[in-house]
Amino acid sequence: MNYKISIIIPVYRVENYISCCCRSLFGMRFQDVEYLFVNDATPDGSMAVVESILNEYPHRKAHVKLLAHPKNMGVASARNTGLEAATGEYIAFVDADDWIEENMFEKLYQRAEAGHFDIVGCDWYLEFETSKRYMRQPVYERTSDCLKAMLSGEMRWFLWAFLIRRGIYVKNNIRFLDGANIGEDMAVLLRCFSFARSYRHISEALYHYVKSNAVSMTALDSKKQIEIVKRNVDATVSFIRSRYPNSLEQELDFLKLNVKFSLLISDNAANYEVWNISFPEANRSIWKNAKQPFRNRLLQWSASHRYYWIVRGYYNILFKFVYGVLYR
Repeated sequence: MNYKISIIIPVYRVENYISCCCRSLFGMRFQDVEYLFVNDATPDGSMAVVESILNEYPHRKAHVKLLAHPKNMGVASARNTGLEAATGEYIAFVDADDWIEENMFEKLYQRAEAGHFDIVGCDWYLEFETSKRYMRQPVYERTSDCLKAMLSGEMRWFLWAFLIRRGIYVKNNIRFLDGANIGEDMAVLLRCFSFARSYRHISEALYHYVKSNAVSMTALDSKKQIEIVKRNVDATVSFIRSRYPNSLEQELDFLKLNVKFSLLISDNAANYEVWNISFPEANRSIWKNAKQPFRNRLLQWSASHRYYWIVRGYYNILFKFVYGVLYR
């Protein structure tokens, strides 16, 4: 059967969340879809939950593939496994601890088909324990503008916010770097946009990105995790320089600054030092990225001069209060 959409859902340690995800997927209005659940050797009962919820939607059973890894390989490999097995005209990714609006894929697919677009995106909700924020993407139509917006950090690179024609992946051999499980969305989505001919955005929040614990907003990459991110950044830099020689160097600096920015959302000076040794060549462009808020550029400038008291104050005032108290 030739499906219109293939939805890939990596599964690992999501037993407490995946029931909501499954019900939103199996209960959506769109019918011509295949589901690819990739069991990345999860040690909990996540897959039992999937099968239990699936029994509530018997009409979906014939369209569900349960794929399994013999050992835990990480989200990048899980997504690759899904891509290899997918047969749909378009590809979508959903994280197993998130959920979707019932009309999400109906709207994305109809928009894609109406204009023969290679990629269609949408806004989303950032879900906290008792509140949520509407997260708005900038609206561009040219894929070249989208590419620059993602490099500058103006446009977010979450794969789950986009429906992408499978031919983009197939014709250009786009895959995730096995083992590079941080920043993998960025590396793949930038490639997809570089090869796509057309894009449209739907200014509606159709996806729910769950932050069940507000403290997770301050979760930081360790030095080892930054090294993993660096694999995806280095691969992306090489790709961009090869495809657009001598034309996006400043934007690549912006990318590096955006990738390491999360290290400054902390009151730990050790993380600030990791920020300083990560992509130091990009610091020359801190003040040049007009797409970033002034406060972000000030924070990075302060870190580059080791004015860590400013960085720590920013964290305590904004993130601990705003995300720890207001958004819960």
